[in-house]
Amino acid sequence: MADGSARRHAYLNRPASPQTILPWFLLTVAALELHMMEEYLTGFGPAMSRLFNITWTERGFLIVSAFIGPALYAITAIGLFYRLRFAGFLAWFIFIGPGVAEFTHFIFPLLKPAISPEIQQRVSHLFPNGVWIPDLPNYYVHTTGTYYFAGMYTAILPMIPGIYAIYRLLKADRQSRTQNELGGKA
Repeated sequence: MADGSARRHAYLNRPASPQTILPWFLLTVAALELHMMEEYLTGFGPAMSRLFNITWTERGFLIVSAFIGPALYAITAIGLFYRLRFAGFLAWFIFIGPGVAEFTHFIFPLLKPAISPEIQQRVSHLFPNGVWIPDLPNYYVHTTGTYYFAGMYTAILPMIPGIYAIYRLLKADRQSRTQNELGGKA
């Protein structure tokens, strides 16, 4: 609710200047791409499949993270340059989602996997929808003895510019509103 309100007031009604939003958006998605490289190399999609009993294959992870995501980021950057409101919505989605919510990587090792939590080795699984996924890693700390989850080491990277972008945008919006109010009284 609060993030929706912030987006509505801080960008949809008063789009930020490209100088304010675009560098932080590009830094956030660049950091996100580096983070997703660690996720890919450590089997994030299959680890999520094992943790939550969902079908997320390596192929699915790559399609979303390596192909659709970067194309969407490029289009969003162009939209931010031209102050298109929908681009602002997408940027806020990135700042809040992958930007702020990456902290969940630090919670995942504490969650008991839905599939074979007691087996430390990778397992293969046939999901109820008929999808077979091999090599599902287990990052459950109580089984592995190691506090780690796929992508955890670099999770902080998109958080830093993402959180700072939110701060900068809210600050710029506050200043803009103050100037408009003072201008209206003159």
